[in-house]
Amino acid sequence: MRATAISCGLVLAVFFLTAKEPEKVFRIAGYLPEYRVDGITPEGVEGLTDLIVFSISPRANGSIDAEAWTKQKMEKARKLASSSQARMLIAVGGWGRSAGFPGMAGNSRYRQRFAKELSAFCQTNGFQGVVYDWEFPRNSKEETSFDHLLRETRSLFVPKRRTVEIAVNPARPLPRDWTVKVDAVHVMSYDNGPRHATYDQAVSDLNNMARLGVPAEMQLLGLPFYGRQITNRKKAITYAELQERFQPKREQDEAGGYYFNGPDTLAKKVKLAKARGLAGVMIWEIGQDAKGTGSLLKQLTVAEKE
Repeated sequence: MRATAISCGLVLAVFFLTAKEPEKVFRIAGYLPEYRVDGITPEGVEGLTDLIVFSISPRANGSIDAEAWTKQKMEKARKLASSSQARMLIAVGGWGRSAGFPGMAGNSRYRQRFAKELSAFCQTNGFQGVVYDWEFPRNSKEETSFDHLLRETRSLFVPKRRTVEIAVNPARPLPRDWTVKVDAVHVMSYDNGPRHATYDQAVSDLNNMARLGVPAEMQLLGLPFYGRQITNRKKAITYAELQERFQPKREQDEAGGYYFNGPDTLAKKVKLAKARGLAGVMIWEIGQDAKGTGSLLKQLTVAEKE
């Protein structure tokens, strides 16, 4: 028995010395707004590791406004996530949907109410985490309120193995204390300047995040599936429409006066994210993608494997 025990011990020791850590999955996270969900097929989410439902909004009194996501739309999102075996996350806020943050987060009672309602909402609808997208805290008081919201959300989410993530503009200050309260930072590296999402801009944004103290392994580099007019940045167009109207080549990032990211630039950005040791990339947004062989998501997932 003793000899057998020693042999078993040696086998186990060799196993633990030689066994490799499981490889981390390179995340490909795609946002899906409620106004796009009806037009998405399972093919349109194939390759995603995370489907981010966009979005619900906080009311100033701490309640949740989820009216845009009807029961039918939510069920469709769940089926899409299941078809791609993707985690499903819920986005809170976003551009034009963040008005309730200051009142809610600035009041401890309302903030706690929101965190509890959000936890229950995730439980009911099968979400495995949240992405806070407050655009944007305007002063130090609101930043402190957001800090409290992140901490209180995390205290409810961690025991249930749900993640807390944030979407940020890399040009804006990011308090270092936030990074210990979140699991991932979505770097919105687009909507900058006339040519709104260049490769050089991505490098600059990641360098800025590093200076702010955000660990590389927490970052997801934002990729646009749309173009903006170079002379009038208020005008935007989906990649699907760009394909239909201008038939750009793989290496093209400009067509018809619009700047966008073609397949080659997106592949280059994926390589950048992997070289920097990032958690992955995120996409705004998958409903803007072209169909069939022209799909950016399809070509992006191929680039990720290279």
